[in-house]
Amino acid sequence: MLGILAGALQALGYGLYVRQSLRHEIEPNSATWFMFAYGTALLGVLEFSRGAEWELLLLPAVCATFSIGVAFICWKRGTLRWPEEWQDQLAFVADVVLTLCYMGAWRLTKSGVLDESERGYANLIFLICSNLTTLTAFLPLIRGAKQNSACERSWPWVVWTCSYTILGVATFAKEGLWTELMIYPVLNAILHARVAWLANRH
Repeated sequence: MLGILAGALQALGYGLYVRQSLRHEIEPNSATWFMFAYGTALLGVLEFSRGAEWELLLLPAVCATFSIGVAFICWKRGTLRWPEEWQDQLAFVADVVLTLCYMGAWRLTKSGVLDESERGYANLIFLICSNLTTLTAFLPLIRGAKQNSACERSWPWVVWTCSYTILGVATFAKEGLWTELMIYPVLNAILHARVAWLANRH
C-alpha cells in the first residue's frame, strides 16, 4: 500500500508541475528534465533487473513517464537542447555509458560468457552508478533555482519529497535498510526537499 501511495503522490506532484508549466508559472530546466526523462527510465529497468517488486517500481515508472512529458513541454518551447555546462554533459554521457554496459552484460549473459550471478553483480554496480547520476542531473536545476527562485514553485517538490519518503519506508519494509534499492528514495527525498526549500524563497 505504501508503494501505491508513493506512486499516487508522484503522479499528483507531476499533475501540479505540468499544470503550472503549461500556465507558464514554472519554467522547467530543460537540461535537468532531459536527463530525468532518460535516466529515470534506465533506473527503472535496472531496479526491475535487481528483482524489485512492482509496488516499488510504480513510483519510478510514473516518474519516467511524466519526466518525458515535461521534457516534451521543453521541446515544444524550444528550450530542450544539448546541455551547455560540462557537468550536465557528463551526467548524460554517464547514463549512455551505463545503458551500453547494461546491454553488453545482458548480451554476454545470453551468449553464455557471464552466468546469472555475475550479471547480478554487474547490475548492482550499474544501479548504484545510475543513482549517483541523479546528483549531477539535479545540478542545473538547483543552480537555476538558486539564481532565480521564481522559475520553480515549491508545492510539487514538497509532494515529491513526501512521495520519496514514503517509498523509502516501503523499501525498508520490503528489503530492509542495507539494500541498494534504498539509494533511490533517500537520495531523491533529499534533493527534492532542497529544491522545495529554494523555490519557497519566492
